[in-house]
Amino acid sequence: MAEYIQNIHAVAPAQVSRRERKKGRTRADIYNAAMNLFLRRGFDSVTIEDICDSADVARATFFLHFPAKEAILIEYGERANDELGAAIGEFRGSATATIRMALKLLAERAARHPDVVRLVMREVLARPRVLSEHDESTADLINLLASVIRRGQKAGEFRRRAEPTVAALTACAAFFALIYTWVRHDGKIDIEAAVAETLDIILNGLSERKFRRGPASAPIRRTNS
Repeated sequence: MAEYIQNIHAVAPAQVSRRERKKGRTRADIYNAAMNLFLRRGFDSVTIEDICDSADVARATFFLHFPAKEAILIEYGERANDELGAAIGEFRGSATATIRMALKLLAERAARHPDVVRLVMREVLARPRVLSEHDESTADLINLLASVIRRGQKAGEFRRRAEPTVAALTACAAFFALIYTWVRHDGKIDIEAAVAETLDIILNGLSERKFRRGPASAPIRRTNS
C-alpha cells in the first residue's frame, strides 16, 4: 500500500537545494503515511500521533508541513495541479489538444486510483471548512485551464468574446460533477469516456450544424402575419 501511494503522487523533481529536497521528502513521507492510514482505517479513526508514528517524525515536524490533519486531503488536489501544470508546460499541441490532454490526464488519474479519489471526495464534501480550502485548489486548476484558453483565443481556435475564466470554470465544473457521479456509482461509470464526451460538448456545442451569429446588437426581424 505504501508503495502504491508513493507512486501515485510522484512529482518530477525541480532544481532545488539539498535542504529543500529533504524538506520535500519529509512532507511526502507524512502525506504518504497519512493517506495509507486513511485508506486502511478511515479518516476519523486516524490521529496526528498515528501519522507521526507511521512517518517517523515528531509532532512539531508534522505542523511545519501541515496546519491540520484535514490539510492532507487538500494536498491531493495540489499535487494533481502540480503534475498537470508540468504536463501543460511540456505539451506542444494546440490549445484545443491541450485542454483535451489536461482533462484526460485527470480522468486517467482518477480511474487508476479510485480508492484515493473516493476518500478525498467524501471527506472534503463532509467538511465545509475543508471544502472552502479545496476551492482554492480548484481555483488553481481554473487558472491553469484559463491560460490555455487565452492562448487558444490568440491563435484563433476559440471565440475571443468568451471569458477565459468562465470557460475554464465551466470545464472544471463539468469535470468535478462527473467525478462526483463516478464516486457515487462506485466507479462503474467509464469516467474517461464521459470526460471526452463532455469536452466535445464544451468545445463544439450542442448544435448539429454550425451557423454564423450576427452582431449582438442586431434587432430581431419579425415576419408580418
